[in-house]
Amino acid sequence: MLRLVDLCKSYRVGPIRVDVLQGVNLEVNQGDLLSIMGASGCGKSTLMNIIGLLDQPTSGSYLLEGREVSTINDDELSRIRNASIGFVFQSFHLLPRLTAQENVALPLVYRRLGDKEIGQRSQAVLEKVGMQDRAAHKPNELSGGQQQRVAIARALIGEPSILLADEPTGALDPRIGQEIMRIFLRLNAEEGLTVIVITHDRAIAQQCIRQTRISDGVLHEEAPQHG
Repeated sequence: MLRLVDLCKSYRVGPIRVDVLQGVNLEVNQGDLLSIMGASGCGKSTLMNIIGLLDQPTSGSYLLEGREVSTINDDELSRIRNASIGFVFQSFHLLPRLTAQENVALPLVYRRLGDKEIGQRSQAVLEKVGMQDRAAHKPNELSGGQQQRVAIARALIGEPSILLADEPTGALDPRIGQEIMRIFLRLNAEEGLTVIVITHDRAIAQQCIRQTRISDGVLHEEAPQHG
């Protein structure tokens, strides 16, 4: 599905070069459930942005479905990102004036689908995350855990092949965070959705079938340790 080979990412801060990623190698297959764990500032969000086609590496190779990403123009990258990748963030990013269902439906507005189909699909994904009874509620009427469920539904509505979750439980208490994690586990197990979870929380990371750790810009695969 995707393959990273000797991937590097550097930034310049004045005269100083900051090496964020240093020779990252990773292969993700269809149906993988993968965690990328690391402390704040270790480069894991930078790696997620590159995997999610939001940023480009400084050097190295990124193959997505067999295509070298660096050869794809911006318009095509945007199309692939919108069609194939679902994003879930720590801070939800819901629009406050829209209801839960309207927030979820937003990615389909530009796909020229009819109102009836958009309504049916948004209701269906809200049911997947247990939020069908809160469809008419606005974000300020929902708890943090409920807002994150809506954000997951929004990520799912475009039927992506990869779900990227960046610290999806970071703003939630552990019990609610575990409920959110169970949604990812179920989507992976029952629907075969490829899920990549970026987290600093070892308890979250260890629930994934494949576990990696990033430190000083280098990615290492770890042996699974459940329990």
